[in-house]
Amino acid sequence: MKTLKEQVDEIIKSNKSKQTKSVSLVKLGLSPYEVSLLLGSIKVQKGCKFNANNLTFGVECETYNVLRDALIREVEQRNIAIQSEGYNHRDNNHYYKIVSDASIEGANGNEIVSPILKGKQGLNSLKMICDSLNAIGAKVNKSTGLHIHFDASKIGDAHFVQIFKNYQKLEGVIDSFMPVSRRAQNNGYCRSILGLNYDACTTKSDIIRVNGTRYRKVNAESYISHKTIEFRQHSGTTDYDKIANWINFLRKLIQYSFENEIQECILIEQVPFLTETEKQYFINRREALN
Repeated sequence: MKTLKEQVDEIIKSNKSKQTKSVSLVKLGLSPYEVSLLLGSIKVQKGCKFNANNLTFGVECETYNVLRDALIREVEQRNIAIQSEGYNHRDNNHYYKIVSDASIEGANGNEIVSPILKGKQGLNSLKMICDSLNAIGAKVNKSTGLHIHFDASKIGDAHFVQIFKNYQKLEGVIDSFMPVSRRAQNNGYCRSILGLNYDACTTKSDIIRVNGTRYRKVNAESYISHKTIEFRQHSGTTDYDKIANWINFLRKLIQYSFENEIQECILIEQVPFLTETEKQYFINRREALN
């Protein structure tokens, strides 16, 4: 049986029309963007192919000791839209929602889910949510987590696969600045991706199959229902600085993975896509935890 690369090369080298080639490549699972690049419909320059800063994102913050009416009052005072809802996974562009989550231990456990966010405006609204949670005495514990979604509709298959491969190589480093409850093999809701074999993966579907469950530190299945890639490893927090730094780390990882593969990295000091200031933030977290 021919490999995906062999099938792609055969189609590209054929005498068929560009339209016919395009249809055949899409049937193989390539994204329209990847097809356009292969067929020369899109011309790009190095450094301008992909910009992770343009990706929309979403945040799910698990907490307890949260009285819904009290949180709604605090949030609305800051002119942010928020609604109380039952358990659901519906996306929206308009308001934050408070939903139940059976995995949260502690009285009045609730998950605060953001709308689809973008750029500084999105981060600013997220800060006001954190301020509101802190104002009403929201708490976190070992049962709570912080989940970050990034739009993956513009991320091609090869790029998607490389994100998982690079995260896998960084997992030990990331573990070092996470609490024990979020490290390898210690949490059934964010299982390690160490030991998974991504070598034969060429598509998003391949990664989904190899991961086998959405309860991984990086969840591929969210692409099926939300067209996102979800990062589940971070511990629960209402600290805006922690959330913003983690979002920045992940955004830079996504950007770096577009053209680069991490060879070996065992310390935060070796992470290739962080500035010295950014490295120091995570070094400080590592030292505080260890």
